Amino acid sequence: MSTIGIDEGDFMRCCDGTFKSAIRFDGFREKGETWWHPFSQLSHVNNYAMVHLWLEARRAGYQGSYADAVAQDPEMCRRFLAPKTADHKPYDGLVNYAYHIDTIKLGRYLRDLGKQRGVRHITDLVTDTAFDESGNITAVSTQENGDIAGDLFIDCTGFRSLLLGKALGEPFRSFNDALFNDNAVAMRVPNPEGKRDIRPYTTCSAQDAGWIWNIPLYRRTGVGHVYSSAHMDREAAEQALRDYVGPAHEGLEANHIPMRIGRSERAWVKNVVSLGLSGGFIEPLESTGIYLVELGLTLLRDHFPTKSSMLPFAKRYNRHMAAYYDEIRDFICMHYCLTDRTDTPYWQDCHNHGAIPDSLQEKLTLWQSRLVSENDLDYTSGVPAFSAVSYNYILAGMNALPNGPLPAEAMHDLGLARAVFEDRAKGIEAIAAQAPDHMDLLDQIHRAG
Repeated sequence: MSTIGIDEGDFMRCCDGTFKSAIRFDGFREKGETWWHPFSQLSHVNNYAMVHLWLEARRAGYQGSYADAVAQDPEMCRRFLAPKTADHKPYDGLVNYAYHIDTIKLGRYLRDLGKQRGVRHITDLVTDTAFDESGNITAVSTQENGDIAGDLFIDCTGFRSLLLGKALGEPFRSFNDALFNDNAVAMRVPNPEGKRDIRPYTTCSAQDAGWIWNIPLYRRTGVGHVYSSAHMDREAAEQALRDYVGPAHEGLEANHIPMRIGRSERAWVKNVVSLGLSGGFIEPLESTGIYLVELGLTLLRDHFPTKSSMLPFAKRYNRHMAAYYDEIRDFICMHYCLTDRTDTPYWQDCHNHGAIPDSLQEKLTLWQSRLVSENDLDYTSGVPAFSAVSYNYILAGMNALPNGPLPAEAMHDLGLARAVFEDRAKGIEAIAAQAPDHMDLLDQIHRAG
């Protein structure tokens, strides 16, 4: 947002925004257990990897979680503290943060901004496509505005994939063997008058055949049940969501969403580039939908073609996007295949997962001996979607830890580890003392417009 000159406060007001410093996972390893994926991280102290210091301290009796040991975010979230103060510069804060936003309002906001900057906006239905002799699309035919010609087309038609999938026939690679969830049902729950406990984090709560998201916005809360249709029908899924919401669900409409999980073999074919759902989708457990759109746009900016450069740019773009989707698939799969739950058929199938991707299985085998290093991640197609610290948050949260230390780890100074974590605890208190209440800061931002 900062890159394209969007004011942070204006953006938050227009999109019903709140701050997001972490994701909390409830019940994914065992019922009743909670772990965090924070957005901040401290990876090294005195050239020692924090994860190794934490493991050594843990073996010596340290009780703190890995997330609490290396990040301030979980404790700030538990106290409902904002990640920044009103005096911070836009897009800067005490800790790293993202946003909870109304995506429909975001779309309208960006549409209006584009029009202000000279973009021509046409609302219409595409009825047909025209091709040249080499198979490139020359124009799309519309119901009300005739033919719209172009040199490069960006397919943003959602799961329908009208240009990449339908017109060009690009094959789709399903991820359903690795990721079982293929449906969602969502509701918009108005916030009660005077609600003050708006969480500065997303909550993902494991259910009998999937999980429920809880995304707190300024004026409402978005909830949705992501589930496997092989383990639960749509009526039961909707009822589970209504039970989760409680009495506030009365009179609210539920929106059922079939999800096409996977990616197109190629995201850029001929002169068509797919972005978002048209090129692929992975369930929103780690909020990667908008992230993948941003990655795609950044890559397209860096590879914006002439006609002569279209083919080599497309080849490189496809390699990058395929790597991102496959990495995120593996990262999401870790939340399921590492579970200890066997209390329902769904969790039994997750626990006894028979289709872990080879790319993930190789890493999990390595990580049985030690936790994740940046050297384990694939940089051949650009910067990985997630850092080594993020992988370690998942492994630690799911208690998938090495059995014993490697020789290099045995050389770590246990006294240093204890001192580091004591200092971290003091540092958290110092930052928390500066942070305002989340709702107080939101009120200040939203009432300023």
